[in-house]
Amino acid sequence: MAGLSGSEMLLYGGIAVMAVAAVAAIACVAVFCSTGRKLKRTLEQKYGKLKR
Repeated sequence: MAGLSGSEMLLYGGIAVMAVAAVAAIACVAVFCSTGRKLKRTLEQKYGKLKR
């Protein structure tokens, strides 16, 4: 990373960290949605449908 000033390294480093966090958030949402469906199905089998 020769040729980058300290402030540029902070800028691009922050952008890289934000990109990694966004990818991790998308992965977490996908996992939580799939496990939420499985949990809902299991609870419906055990206790019946939710009455609203």
